[in-house]
Parts: sequence; C-alpha cells; structure tokens
Amino acid sequence: MGDSADLLLEESIEEPVKKKSKKKYIILGFLSLSPFIFIAIILMGFALMFLLMIGGVQEKEEEGIIGGNISEIGEKEIPAEYIPIYQAAAKKYGVPWNLLAAHHRVETRFSTIKKMVSPVGAVGHMQFMVLTWIGWGYGGDRLGNANIPKEILTDPKMIKKYGGYGVDANGDGKADPWNLEDAVFSAANYLAKNGAAEGNLRKAVYAYNHSEQYVQEVLKFAKMYANGDYQKVSKITAGKSGFARPLNTKVTSGFGRRVDPITGAAGEFHKGIDFACTKGQAIPAAKDGKVVYSGWQNPNNKKEGYGLFVWVDHGGGYKTTYAHMSKSSVKVGDTVKMGDKVGECGSTGSSTGNHLHFEIFQNGNRVDPSPFVGLK
Repeated sequence: MGDSADLLLEESIEEPVKKKSKKKYIILGFLSLSPFIFIAIILMGFALMFLLMIGGVQEKEEEGIIGGNISEIGEKEIPAEYIPIYQAAAKKYGVPWNLLAAHHRVETRFSTIKKMVSPVGAVGHMQFMVLTWIGWGYGGDRLGNANIPKEILTDPKMIKKYGGYGVDANGDGKADPWNLEDAVFSAANYLAKNGAAEGNLRKAVYAYNHSEQYVQEVLKFAKMYANGDYQKVSKITAGKSGFARPLNTKVTSGFGRRVDPITGAAGEFHKGIDFACTKGQAIPAAKDGKVVYSGWQNPNNKKEGYGLFVWVDHGGGYKTTYAHMSKSSVKVGDTVKMGDKVGECGSTGSSTGNHLHFEIFQNGNRVDPSPFVGLK
C-alpha cells in the first residue's frame, strides 16, 4: 500500500514535469522558427502591396483612357471625319471612342496603308483575321486564315451562324472589313465582348493582338488622343447662307481654272471643290433640303462625268451636288438635315481616285463653294 502510494505520488509529480518539458521544447522550436515566419510574413505583405500598387497603376492608366474629349494631339492626328464613326460605335458598344481611334492608328495608320492586308492575313481598316470576322466555326488554320469567298465573308447571316464579330454598321446588307464604318463597329464589338465594356481595356486590347508591346502602343495612343474639346471637331458649323463644310478633310482641288487631271490639258474650269476621303466614308448633307436627283449621270457609262451623284435642293435658289460617290444613301423626294448621310465616298465617273466633288448652285449657276462652307 505504501509502495503503491509512493509510486502514484512519483507519477503525479513526473507528469507536470513532462508537460512542462514538452511546452518548453515547443516554445523553443517556435522561437527558432519565428525569424523565418516573420520574414515570410513581411515578404507576403510586400508582395500584396506590390500587387495592389500594380492594380492601382493599371486602374489609373485605364482611367486616363476612358475620357470622352479629344486632345490637341488627337485633333491634329485623327482625320476629323472619322471621329463621329468612333463615337457612334463607342455609344453602341460601350467602349471608349479614343480606344477605337488608337486601334485604327496602330493597325493601318488611319487607313492610309495602300494594301490593307497584313503578312499574316489580317484584312481591312481594322485588320481582322478572316476567321475572327466570320467566326471560327467556319473552319480554317489555327492562325485564323481561310479561303472564304467575299460574298460569304461579308454575309451577316453567315457571320451569325459561325459566331463572328463582323458587323453591318451602315445597313447596306454587308458586313465588310474594307468598309470603314463596318470595320470600326466590328472592332468595338470585339473589344466590348473581350472586356472593354466592363472597363478591362488591357485585357480587351491583348485579346485583339496577343502582344504586350501592341497593348502598350494602343493604350499610349488612346491616352494621347483624349482629354480635350471633342465638340471642336465633331460639331458641324454652318458658314455663309447656312451651309456646312461636308468633310473636314484636305481640299485637293479648288474652284476655278486648273490642269485637267484626266487629259492633262491646261485651263480646264473646275466647277466645284474636291475633298479627300476614303472609299465607303460617309458623305453628309451640307444643309437641310430635299433630294431632287440620286443616280448615275449616265447609267450606260459609269465612267462619265459625275458618275454616281446626288442633288439636294435647299430652297431659296440654292442646290448642292455630291459627286463620284460609290453608293447613294437617299432617293428622290427624301428630306435631309444638315449632317445626314447622302452617300459614300468613291471614284465613279470621270475621276482619278476616291474623293468628293462638291458644288453649290445659286439660282441655276455654279458658284465657288469656299465662302459658303467657311473656307474663305
């Protein structure tokens, strides 16, 4: 009994000692590891701060792109007639207009590259791979190339069937990557569906072209083109007798005597003024009026004279001519407002290249349009 009691007493004394020893070893072990844990926690903290900073920088970067106004640089670089197209596409798809302008600048330098087909097969004003345009369901190679007849590539029904991004923006029944409006609206459609509509511009631009250098270039121009007075460019301002300049582009030939660009003969009297434009570009009415002619000067010879043209009667003895168009958007009897689309730029009739030939008649006589549209 005594031995048993002593044994129990020894065990009861030993147990706390063992527990204290275990705690001591655990504490010592923790203390030996704590510097590493402490360092790890600090490093994780720095990493988290770095990620938050990067996120903040990107957020600020994208904030600077979402502005709606044009900068002085943008006003100088971007062809003014393109801005309403970017703006309309931006409004429809919820992407910044200046992001579209930046893509256009990077892809084809605002459509000034003569052959708008890249070495890898991207086509049109905004350089779409044909399978991205019509949809990868059509079938082709992994780069996005396929031998697709144009009538299929531009068919909105086929694009819908195969899940493409091509858009018929001008309502002519075709979604054409070589038509500027269609191309810009299609780019807006693509960017919106890849994150731009939710504000994730970097992701959307990277989806457009898988290159960080490309992303940096596009975002750089997008920021350069924003934060000025947008209205200064986009607003149509009436000049003498209420006429607006139809296009804010370079005047390539004025009213008066010149060397005939077709025959080379000197002394030919040019009865209007010519504005530079790209094929398919919208041609707006210079003033409110009524369409009194829409068609070919000679349906049997489409290379003659005005080619495809429109006459608008503005009342008070004034009438305007819009000639050499690739397409008319109005018919006889239609009423138009200043800025309404009457057709698309082209080179039909007696013409050496895409341009708008614009005339003003006053009481049946052609007059110099320049003072009427604010050029003099």
